[in-house]
Amino acid sequence: MDRSRLRTALEEGGLTSYQTDAYLTLLDRGMASVTEVANNSSIPSSQIYDVLRALEDKGYIETLEQDTLHARPVDPEHVLEDLRERGSLLVEAADEIEERWQRPEMSDHYMTVFKSEDTVVRRAKEQIDEAEIGIEVACQIEQFERLKPNLKAAKERGVVIKIVVYCPNDPSELLEENLEPYASEVRACYIPGPFVAVIDHTKTCYTPNMRPSEPFGLVFDDPLLSFIFHWFFQICQWAIWEPILPRHDPPTSYVSIQGFIRDIGPLFLEGASLEISVEGIVPETGEDRTISGTITEVVYPGRYRNELPTYERLGGKAAMAITTTDGTYTIGGWGAVFEDLAAKVITLENITLPHRLTE
Repeated sequence: MDRSRLRTALEEGGLTSYQTDAYLTLLDRGMASVTEVANNSSIPSSQIYDVLRALEDKGYIETLEQDTLHARPVDPEHVLEDLRERGSLLVEAADEIEERWQRPEMSDHYMTVFKSEDTVVRRAKEQIDEAEIGIEVACQIEQFERLKPNLKAAKERGVVIKIVVYCPNDPSELLEENLEPYASEVRACYIPGPFVAVIDHTKTCYTPNMRPSEPFGLVFDDPLLSFIFHWFFQICQWAIWEPILPRHDPPTSYVSIQGFIRDIGPLFLEGASLEISVEGIVPETGEDRTISGTITEVVYPGRYRNELPTYERLGGKAAMAITTTDGTYTIGGWGAVFEDLAAKVITLENITLPHRLTE
């Protein structure tokens, strides 16, 4: 199908002449600045922003801020469904769009600013599909519904998933549902907050949820920034709320050494024997390694005064030692340098309580 015939089909499908021109230009170029779209189409510069905004509202494209405003086509799945319902001409046009469209690569920037909350959630779904280690998400109930198929698939792959759902009025909808297929643990938050998704310690999606007049979102692939958002999730959205899907008996997995030590610290100080396995990276070589053994020491500020581990203390230092059949190894968290292993996933395999605690 030539461009003229494709243009006719799209206009019959509900686009204006200018919207069609802009969409075809972006299909051909992949991603372009607003100026480039205007220069390579018949759209007057004075109308280009309105045209692109209308296309984004219809779900054909997404806009993002870099040095200047850019636009690019989104996955045309819903466009194809609509066109194919309109007859043989539109079916042919949909096939042509599907053939022409290729997902543009993210730019070289480590951070991308989007103008739409919907785009950020869609990016989170894509990154959840690629998750291998752990996922932390804080979201509204309707956002949780959108993520469920992706979370379910990730859980089935063995990914550790922690979910906070904003329920400012009533959490009964969550309490009545079986949430186990979607998460390792779920908590209800009674204060509205932003959408945050931290994936595999390195990727983060964020949108404030509370600025309908000026929506924006951030998507980035950066370990340091993700570490900051992880702590925001851990302290402000996770630690202060009670679970509605609690963890069960061992084995129980963690992707944060701080969260692990905070949970097992009281048991360790009481003399419990804790058997764990750790999947991690050897800092000196970068190689993956898994070891199993019994915790013989935990390290955090206040430990030798027998103070309980809190997130405040664990924010400064968090490590532990485990004894295996091969000897004793030190375990650190994200980015550990001095320990023998930087933990990616810590699994509590078994707990043996001291006799005095079982009486």
